[in-house]
Amino acid sequence: MAEKEGSLPPVQLQHSLGVPHLVALAVGGAIASGFLLFVGQAIAIAGPAVLISYFIGGVILVAVMACLTELVIAKPRASFATYARDAMGPLAGFLTGWNYWLAWVMGVATESVAAGTYLNAQYSGIPVWLTAFVIIAFEMIINIVGVLLMGNYEVLLTTIKTVGLLAFIVFGIFAILGVGVPHHPISDISSHGGFFPKGGGAVFAALLTVLFAYVGIELVSVAAEECRDPARAVPRAMFQSVVITVGLFLVGAFVLLTILPWDKAGTSSSPFVDALNVLHLGTLATIINWIVIIASVSAVDGGLYTASRMLFGMSREGHFPASLARTHPTRQTPTIATVVTAGFAFIGALLAYLYPASAYIFIASLAAFGFLFAWLMISLSQPILRRRRGKEQTDRLSWRTPLYPLTPIFAVTLVVVALVGQFFTGGSGTAFGPFTIPGGGIAVVVGLIWTAAWTAYYLLFARRYFTHGEAWRVLESERDAEPGHQTVAR
Repeated sequence: MAEKEGSLPPVQLQHSLGVPHLVALAVGGAIASGFLLFVGQAIAIAGPAVLISYFIGGVILVAVMACLTELVIAKPRASFATYARDAMGPLAGFLTGWNYWLAWVMGVATESVAAGTYLNAQYSGIPVWLTAFVIIAFEMIINIVGVLLMGNYEVLLTTIKTVGLLAFIVFGIFAILGVGVPHHPISDISSHGGFFPKGGGAVFAALLTVLFAYVGIELVSVAAEECRDPARAVPRAMFQSVVITVGLFLVGAFVLLTILPWDKAGTSSSPFVDALNVLHLGTLATIINWIVIIASVSAVDGGLYTASRMLFGMSREGHFPASLARTHPTRQTPTIATVVTAGFAFIGALLAYLYPASAYIFIASLAAFGFLFAWLMISLSQPILRRRRGKEQTDRLSWRTPLYPLTPIFAVTLVVVALVGQFFTGGSGTAFGPFTIPGGGIAVVVGLIWTAAWTAYYLLFARRYFTHGEAWRVLESERDAEPGHQTVAR
């Protein structure tokens, strides 16, 4: 019989990140193929009414992040998997962290394949799988070298793609005003079958695709442990990231729909590139095409960072071998967890590339489910921990979730609606063995099966075999008891 693991290796991380790094990670995780490419899929589902979908998605994002901000202020150096553990027990914490790890691993896989596909479209001699491998390997090295290098690098990449999206918006506004480029008045939005060509229900049918674009802001809390002053930096970064992302998505989608007829938008190329070609701005279209590639590379960087830290944290908690919680003695990065995460991401990329009709659906489903599962657990954890904290301690916090308890109720309800609603999105459904899953419900079904399997792993193996998590929880309790751990009102 195997001997139980009971020793906890050194787990010190650097405290190097500031607000700009956190904002870059969050915005960089959001502005990727989920928006720059799959906005075409969302438009195809709902037509111009997708603007309402993006608005609803933005409101859900604000509600979830409002809950997360209070949690971070109450316990700064922790991720939302820790909050789920504190609120609902170790199994909930494990499933939250593990689903989120998988979501980003699959996200890294799809982003690397997307970058490879775009590059292959311009240089057909470069294999997609090779591009995916090079991108993942390079970003793995960046993450291993040091967190400050990774953060500065991500600031650069996020700045490039944010400026690119802003440039598109500026030229789009010129088109709306009829200045210097072909005129496309606002009325063009509804000139192809009206504002609701697919009906009002399509607004909710497109919601999962829209929410998939918004995910990434919550990763700020995963980076909290490596911040110089997490109690102040993390809330500020989340606020700035939400404002930037929601603003860019809403304005960007509005301008896009003004220029490009909604029935011409697709995913074979970026709709933003197609719109610039409509305006006869070929040079800018080429630049944006490269920015789309950079956006995917940036998402791979942030995704590897987030997933490796989540795997590191779960191993430290005692859910996986203690070796995955080791950090490099000088660079203070979780090297083994990063290499393992990158390896699984490349396997996912290969599967998505080799079996696009089957594996890609499976991979994308697990990613979408994992992100929304995290949002759901954040929204559930906040009211539970607030009640447990008590009114006196809650009143001392420098920031509290507004409109409580309506905000977490609203967030939980709409996340559940987004998940359940996938079964009613129309279409022929997806074959799953002898069954046909209606609508887009395959994402939920695959996610629930994955969650059930790993629940069994936790109950039957992890909690019995690994014991090193107890040592970490003692250290965590001592750290949380230190004076000034919370940010209190002055």
